[in-house]
Amino acid sequence: MKDISAIAGFPEVVGAVLSDLTGALLDSFGSVDGEAAGAVHAYSVVSLGQAGELLGLGAFERAAITGPGAACLITLEGERVLGVYVDPTKPLPPIEKKIRDAL
Repeated sequence: MKDISAIAGFPEVVGAVLSDLTGALLDSFGSVDGEAAGAVHAYSVVSLGQAGELLGLGAFERAAITGPGAACLITLEGERVLGVYVDPTKPLPPIEKKIRDAL
């Protein structure tokens, strides 16, 4: 994975957090509490990965979580977990593709 600063200039992105699978913060930018978010992202990836295996979906790749005030795209990039916070009023599939292409 390239440096996450590659997505910092995207107008839809309000912040991003890169952590390892234990939740240790590796990098972050924007208005996101990187320490807390990195731990939550890592825990979510492990839990969703276990659920996916039990359901026969295979290994975790990515998930989109949305709420009324925020949206987060969580991606497993090798041994790293990337959480990208985006404007929840924008459609997620084009943003997700734009982020994947940049990284």
